[in-house]
Amino acid sequence: MMRLKLGILLAFAALLATEPVYHNHPLIPDGSTALQSLCAVCASGADRVTLSAPAVTAPNFVVYSLETRDITLHARTLELSLPSRAPPAA
Repeated sequence: MMRLKLGILLAFAALLATEPVYHNHPLIPDGSTALQSLCAVCASGADRVTLSAPAVTAPNFVVYSLETRDITLHARTLELSLPSRAPPAA
């Protein structure tokens, strides 16, 4: 139940955070400012937020050092001195 409440809270917060990006009025003409004052977001003066694409470029060169190590593993066999579990020979 706690996860459900937390999920609903996070979904509501995400909706409120992205609302200025997706805010529009498809049925109200652009020239009608009297009708746009009915909307709380438009009446508060918040304009539509435009997202700019991040300018991420690849580096021109990459500097790294490669270090090698020799790893040698020696296998040993162990002989266990346990009694046989087979039935006695007849």
